[in-house]
Amino acid sequence: MGSFPLRSLALIPLLLLAGAAAFAAPVQRDIPYVEHGQPSQALDFYAPSAAQKEPAPLVVWIHGGAWKLGSRDWITVKYLVDHGWAIASIGYRFSQDAKFPAQIQDCNAALNFLLENSAKLGFDPRRVVVAGGSAGGHLALLLGLARDQADWNADPKFRPAAILDFFGVSDIATAKKGFTDAAWLKEVDSIYLQLLGALPAEHPDAAAAASPIHYVKAGAPPVLLIHGEKDDKVPLDQSRDLEAALDKAGVRNELFVVPGAGHDGPAFASPQVQKKVLSFLGTIPPSAR
Repeated sequence: MGSFPLRSLALIPLLLLAGAAAFAAPVQRDIPYVEHGQPSQALDFYAPSAAQKEPAPLVVWIHGGAWKLGSRDWITVKYLVDHGWAIASIGYRFSQDAKFPAQIQDCNAALNFLLENSAKLGFDPRRVVVAGGSAGGHLALLLGLARDQADWNADPKFRPAAILDFFGVSDIATAKKGFTDAAWLKEVDSIYLQLLGALPAEHPDAAAAASPIHYVKAGAPPVLLIHGEKDDKVPLDQSRDLEAALDKAGVRNELFVVPGAGHDGPAFASPQVQKKVLSFLGTIPPSAR
C-alpha cells in the first residue's frame, strides 16, 4: 500500500537509482488522458531506448504511495525500455482528493486513452501489460482482473496480455494480518479510512469491492507476483492468498519472493528480479482485441 509519507520521501533516491539506467529513453511528459482533468490525471510515455521496426510492446505502470502520494517517476521496471518495451507511467487522483473508486477509474481512463492513441504513440495494443508497485500493484491487479466493471471505465472487450504486481494488497480485509506494530496498524486504518471513506472492518462490502482477489476468474490474464520476504507493510500472505485464488481459477501465475527484501526499494530492480520479469514477459502471447 506504500509507506508513511516521510518514509516514502526517504525512498525516492533509492527508487530513482533503481531506474537510473533507463533515463536515456525518449520521454513525452505530462500527457493528459482526460479533458480538463487534474494535474495528476496525466501520464509520461517512454519509448524504447533503441529504434524498432515493429510497434513496441507496452507496460502501463502505476506508482505506489498509499494511494495518497507518489510520483510518476517511481518506475521500478524502467529497465524494460532497454529491452524493447515502451512504458506509460500514469498518475491518478489521490485519496485526499477523491475516494475510491476514483483511482481505478483514472487508471482505466488512462488505459483507454493509450489504446485509442496506440498508432500515434507507436506501441502494439495487443501486447499491453499492466503493472505497478504497492498501491500501484493493487491498482494494476484491479486494472487487469476487473474488466467487467463498466462503472470503473473498464472496456470489457479489452484484456491486458499480463499483469505484473509488485507487493500490492490483494484483499483489504486481511491487510493487517500478522502485524503487531500498534503505530503501523493505526496508520493502516488511517490509509483505508481516507481511501474508502470507511474502516474495512466496519464496511466489509466496501473493502471487498476494492479488493482484487474478489475479481479473480477463469480467463484472466497471466499474473506475475513479486513480493519481499520480509515485507513489513503489505504481508507476503497477500500475494500467497492471491496465488491460491488464481490457481483455483486456473489462471496462469507465478509468485517470486525476493529473499531478505522488505517493502519496496532497489532490490525489486536487482538483476535477479529483472531476469524473472523478462523471463515471464518473454512467454506472454499477444492478447486478442
